[in-house]
Amino acid sequence: MDWSRIPLWAWALGLGSLGVGVAACGESGLASPGTAAELVERYGLEPMPAMIHPVDNQPDPLRIELGKLIFFDPLQSAQLDVACSTCHLPDFGFADGRDLPLGPSGEGFGPERVLTDPDMVPEGRHAPTVINVGFNQFGQQRGIDGFMFWDGRKRRLENLVLLPQREFSEMRADVYPIGEVVDTLVARFRSVPEYEALFREAFPAKGDSVDMGLLPSAVDSLSLAQSLAQFIRSLTSVDSPYDRFIAGDGSALSLEQKRGLALFNEKAGCVECHSGPTFSDFTFHVVGARQLGPGFQGTPHEDFGRWIVTRIEFDKYKFRTPSLRNVAATAPYMHSGGYDTLEEVVDFFDRGGGDHPQVDPDALEIQPLGLTEREKSDLVAFLEALTDLPEIDVPLTLPSGLEPQH
Repeated sequence: MDWSRIPLWAWALGLGSLGVGVAACGESGLASPGTAAELVERYGLEPMPAMIHPVDNQPDPLRIELGKLIFFDPLQSAQLDVACSTCHLPDFGFADGRDLPLGPSGEGFGPERVLTDPDMVPEGRHAPTVINVGFNQFGQQRGIDGFMFWDGRKRRLENLVLLPQREFSEMRADVYPIGEVVDTLVARFRSVPEYEALFREAFPAKGDSVDMGLLPSAVDSLSLAQSLAQFIRSLTSVDSPYDRFIAGDGSALSLEQKRGLALFNEKAGCVECHSGPTFSDFTFHVVGARQLGPGFQGTPHEDFGRWIVTRIEFDKYKFRTPSLRNVAATAPYMHSGGYDTLEEVVDFFDRGGGDHPQVDPDALEIQPLGLTEREKSDLVAFLEALTDLPEIDVPLTLPSGLEPQH
C-alpha cells in the first residue's frame, strides 16, 4: 500500500475508524451530527469575509452600473453578437448551462444556443460562474490577486476582463489586425455619446481632463476594465442556507444537509481542496476528469491545464479548484463540462477520479471514498445548501442600441 497517498483527512480521522462523532449510529457515520454551534467549532467554519478591493478601483455605484451595461453589451465583440453575459447568464448562475460555450455566430442562449457558422468551434473549456470571483485567493492569502481561469494564467479581475475580446472562439478577435483589438474596442465605446457621458460621470477625473483638453475621452482600456471588474465583484453570494446555519440558525439546514456537511469535512475529504468560506483552496490538482471538447488552444483531448502556463511537467492535467458556492445552479461540471449532475460528480470522486485515459493513475490526487448511496445523497443535499444567487436588474436596453445578451 502506498501510504504517501492516504489523504490528510484520513490520518486525522484515524483512517476512518475514530472520527469525531462517528460513534453515532447510521450508515452515513453521523446520523446526529450536532448543533450549528457544535459543527462550527468542530470544523472551524467561517463566514464569508469582507471583499477586498484594489486601492485604485474602490467600489462606486456609477462604475458598477456602467460595468453592468458593458457586461450585457455585444458592442465589445467583433461581430456584435457576443457579450460577457452570453456565456455568463443570470438564469444559469452566471454560467451558461452548457458543457462548452458557443461564442460568435451563435443563436439562442444557454443549452439552446447553436452555431450558425461551420468555421466556428466551441470554446475549449467550460464557462465557470463569475459569482464570487472577486473572492479568489481568499482560501490562502486574502487579497485581490487570486488565480483566474481554469489554468490560472491571469490574476486579478482588471487583468482578465479584456482578454475574451482578444480570443477567436470567444469574440472573434481575428477580425481585427493583430494588436488592434483593444484600440478598436475603445473606439467603439467612444463613438456612443451615451457611453461617453456615463464614463465621464463614473470617472470624473478623466472627465475633467477631457474638459481641459488633456484627454480625448474618458473611455480608455483602463476605465473599461475597471468598470467591468467592479460589476463582476458586485456579484456575491454570502447568504445561502449554509451561511445562515453557521451564523446560528439551526433550522437553515435539514438533517440530511447536516450529515452532508459532516461527510464533506470528514469521510469524503472534500474540504482538503474545497476549503474555507469560499470552498476552494484556489490551487491546482490532478483528478483526471474526462475531456470532451477541443481543450484550450485547440488541443483535442489533450488539455494539459496548468502546464500550459508553467511548462512544468508536474503541472500536466492540473486544473484550479473551483468554488462550490452556487454549484447546484451551475451545471455541468469540471473544466470540460463533462459531468451533467452533482450526482455524477460525487460518483466520480467516490471512485477516485481517473476518467481521462491519458492521466497517469499515480498522478491522481484523490482516492476512492467508499461512500454509500445515502452518503452520496447527503453530500449532494449539502452542496445544494450552498446556493444564493444574486438578484440583479438586467438591462432591457443599451446605450449602443444593440440587444442585451441574456
